Amino acid sequence: MKYVWFVIFFMMMLSCKTIDKTLARKSDNFLNACPEEGNCSFKLLKNKSLNILTDNLGELYTKINEGDNLVLVFEYEKNMNLDLQDSGYKEQIFIELNPNALEIETYNLKTKKLVFARLCYCKGQTGYYKIKKGNLSIKKVKNKNYHIMLNFKVDEVPQVISTVNQVFSLK
Repeated sequence: MKYVWFVIFFMMMLSCKTIDKTLARKSDNFLNACPEEGNCSFKLLKNKSLNILTDNLGELYTKINEGDNLVLVFEYEKNMNLDLQDSGYKEQIFIELNPNALEIETYNLKTKKLVFARLCYCKGQTGYYKIKKGNLSIKKVKNKNYHIMLNFKVDEVPQVISTVNQVFSLK
């Protein structure tokens, strides 16, 4: 699966028309990665900071404050079954980036501020988790447009989203 995404990414980079079409899409949709049974969204928060905190039970949570960085928030929300009260399911990925050093290529995610959140009525399998395994690539596409590709795995809980493939603009 990892190789399929690499080939797709490589083909997008080689084809200028594909990149232009990609940039023309609405930036609130994941590119090729959102499951059909839900909706995905993307937010770019400028002049923010991602704080990863621990509560009194030792569980992680995030807080977004004013700061000098960018915070990217990707969200997948599964369509709810209206017949079930507790059928809500949401996954979020938080990424803090330095706006002066956006182009990144790394397999060492432990040094980056990356958090995966699984929010549901899942009895012991919900919460916030640092993303430690995977690879992150951010490349400048055109002017102030960037392409982010994140492939990751969280061992603590099951996940639906394991790939983020998004073009975003700093305009």
